[in-house]
Amino acid sequence: MTPDVQLLAALHQLRRQWRQRQLMESFAAALIGLVVAVALAWALFRVLGPGSQSVLLARTLAWAVLLLVLARWVAWPLLRRTDDARFALYVEERAPELRQALVSALAEVQRPAGERASNALTQRLARQVLDTLSPIQRDRRIERAPMRRAMQVAGAVGALALAVAAFGPGSVRDMARLIFVPWTTAQAASVERAVSVDPGNTTVPRGGAMEVDAELVNFEADAAELVFRMDTTGDWVRLPMQRADTTNTRAFTTRLFDVMARTEYYVEADGVRSPVHIIEVSDLPAVRAIALELRYPGYTGLAPEVIEQGGDVAAVVGTRVRVVPTLSRAVRSGTLRFDDGTEVPLVADSAGVLGGSFTVRKTGFYRIDLIAPDGRAVPGAIQYAIDALPDRAPVVRIEEPGRDTKVSSLEEVAIAAVAEDDYGVVSLELRFRVNGGDEQVVPMAKTGRADARDLRAAHTLFLEEFPLEAGDLIAYHVVARDGARNVGTSDVYFLEVRPFGRDYKQAEQGGGGGGGGGGGGGEDSPDGFVARQREIVAGTFNWQRDSATRTARQRSADLTTLAISQGRLRTDVTTLSQQMRMRGVSASDSSFQKIQAELDSAARAMQEAEELLGRGRGSAALPAEQRALQHAQRAQAAYREVQVQMGGQQQQGGGGGGGGNANAEDLADLFELETDKLRNQYEAVQQSSQQSAQREVDETLERLKQLASRQQQENERLQRMQQELSQRLGQQANAGGGGNAQRQMAQQAEEEARRLERLAREQNNPELSDAARRMQQAADAMRRAASGSAAQGAAALEELSRATRELEQSRTSGVNNDVRRLADRARELQERQKSLEQDVRGLSSSNTPERAEQVRRLDERKETLANDVERLEAETDRLAREARREQPAAAQSLAEAAERMRADRVRDRIQYSRGVIRSGSSEYANAFEGQITEAIGAAAEELGEAARSLSSE
Repeated sequence: MTPDVQLLAALHQLRRQWRQRQLMESFAAALIGLVVAVALAWALFRVLGPGSQSVLLARTLAWAVLLLVLARWVAWPLLRRTDDARFALYVEERAPELRQALVSALAEVQRPAGERASNALTQRLARQVLDTLSPIQRDRRIERAPMRRAMQVAGAVGALALAVAAFGPGSVRDMARLIFVPWTTAQAASVERAVSVDPGNTTVPRGGAMEVDAELVNFEADAAELVFRMDTTGDWVRLPMQRADTTNTRAFTTRLFDVMARTEYYVEADGVRSPVHIIEVSDLPAVRAIALELRYPGYTGLAPEVIEQGGDVAAVVGTRVRVVPTLSRAVRSGTLRFDDGTEVPLVADSAGVLGGSFTVRKTGFYRIDLIAPDGRAVPGAIQYAIDALPDRAPVVRIEEPGRDTKVSSLEEVAIAAVAEDDYGVVSLELRFRVNGGDEQVVPMAKTGRADARDLRAAHTLFLEEFPLEAGDLIAYHVVARDGARNVGTSDVYFLEVRPFGRDYKQAEQGGGGGGGGGGGGGEDSPDGFVARQREIVAGTFNWQRDSATRTARQRSADLTTLAISQGRLRTDVTTLSQQMRMRGVSASDSSFQKIQAELDSAARAMQEAEELLGRGRGSAALPAEQRALQHAQRAQAAYREVQVQMGGQQQQGGGGGGGGNANAEDLADLFELETDKLRNQYEAVQQSSQQSAQREVDETLERLKQLASRQQQENERLQRMQQELSQRLGQQANAGGGGNAQRQMAQQAEEEARRLERLAREQNNPELSDAARRMQQAADAMRRAASGSAAQGAAALEELSRATRELEQSRTSGVNNDVRRLADRARELQERQKSLEQDVRGLSSSNTPERAEQVRRLDERKETLANDVERLEAETDRLAREARREQPAAAQSLAEAAERMRADRVRDRIQYSRGVIRSGSSEYANAFEGQITEAIGAAAEELGEAARSLSSE
């Protein structure tokens, strides 16, 4: 590159540095202009005070200052163009060492080559200037100081603006928002605390009504009041306002009825008043009052109701409502106009009373528009609410047996159910499937009464009529219908067919068998494949039952969860079947072959159910799930027969665990280890779920008490307001517009009812179900109270109180059940330890492979027992803390039981005994086992005492 080209490149680089400095100075100027604009507008607003005119002037001044700064110190410097000669002079002025050589050299370099006196002289001159200019360009010597100053100014101004925005007066932030959000209304963007009132100054027909809305600007308050007087010489009347919306804490509303004369009014909240507005009256017709005639659907059995001072409507869907307005003067015609655009004309009846009728179909609003005799239209000033109360499906509960039951194939099973409805139950049906087959329907009861709020019925299933064998399954539930054809469904329960005879009872009692006989394998209801599959069936049934009340996304997520659970269970069943096949235990005995065949059949049915669930066909998956459950139960029943054989062989052979039952012991190992693993996982999840549900019940109870307190206050407020207004104006209590507060509380009550209903289903708790129903009835009463039925406020409070009592009873019964469950678990642990103690005493004294195998199995069972004891101690501690306030005596017994287990070091003793058994010290091991049994028995006695204390409390 020649020197002349290098000189031009260096000059271009200097120009770029100059532009960068200009940009930084423009940025600093813009920040300064922004701060100055906000400061001047804020000062002007402080001088002029709040108001639309002040807002307009402040905005105008701020934008004028800002535009001036942007034009002079931003746009003009950046748009200005400078040629190379002028820029060279600029550089020479700030770099005296160039001695004006840059301008001369630039002139020669820019001259065409043919016009230069000497090209070599030009190159030499350019090189000399370039040698001086290069350090200046490289070190940014010309623009460095101005650039630093611009950056310092911009940083200082920016930090100041951020500090004022973060820690300065709120009015400054409001002013900035006012300037830079110009599409907001001036009144709503006021930087001072104010109250905005709608409609402000207005005109209403004489004797008419008006809805007043208020919004708090730049502050919040717990309450607001409408202050008015209808005579300039009269007293000011204060009328409490209600929140217009639960999501907006600054919006309030109320209604002013029977405006007969020129009225002054304003709204006050937290010491802040709105301007005084004027209501002028005209001689147009107006609605002075509204009477409502409600005719409920025939199936409800409710008598017609008349509300003299009404307006808002809260009634069950299908109710026929006649609206009869009281008018201040005659009209040509009138119309009920609804928010969906439909209209119903007002028609005079035989007595000449003008009215209009409509049927409640959905929630909305209506108003009454009138046409004056001279033809002038008078739009309704108030929109009245329509709350369409749904007729909910009946609540169904199976009382007998009320749980999953084991039966023989020849038993007669009595099934009793009760259904409750808000208006009446007309029929009950029993529906059941045998081994996942076609659903069979048996009518239980029908009634022609419209007021049968609850219906009880029973039916006996004669199981001998069905071809059943051990392990078969009958899934059943009850369906109820009300007069509106709404369908309610109970939970699903199962009848599991057990083997018929003494062998089954012997297996269930635990038998004291040899290797592998303890633990989970011989329990009445082991937590394993059967329990997991039963939960999947119940979950799919609940999904089908509750689909109408859940969103598509929720239904899809629930099915995905069920499909994953079914897939995991199928994998576990398949793994166990493969282990049996690998060990060869199914090749030597027909019982083992049956077990493996049933497991394989269960896995195939689970595969089918999993695929259907994955495709979103939950209803179609139910039969396959039930068939899988049937095969799992048959495998379990066959295994219990093997247990009986093991017990008999050991009683005949002295408990030696010889080769005659080696395959049975191998099978017991597989089942027992799998069952213990699944039980530990299940109990851990169940305990966490129960703790979470208990916390949710406690939180709901606290919210319920708060809601009842608010309802009591609302009832008292309405009563006081009715007395005050009756004394002053002779008006009714509903003029206060308290309906919004009632509707808001009704919405909260419905949310709590839904939460309780979900908890009731998760825990199968009838007390929670009753509390949820009470909550829903309270919500309906609140909505009726909002429509002007004062008696419904007291009814709502009564239902809330009942729901609170039932929820407290549910919480107490929940703790009671938990303590009894702990006592049962402690006794079960004691029985398991007794079985272990007998097996330790029966250990062979010779060091043989058979003894080594027995020791290994005992070691595994003891490890499981130690873990169960540890969980029992932890859960006992938790329940002692939870029961301390409600059941102090039981809590004391629980604390003593937990302390007893810690003091006796039960878990440590069990772990120590494992080493003693492995060491071969039989005499010491026998004595040590007795001590462990005694320690667990003492803990079981303490927990039993806690359960007895609960019964007495």
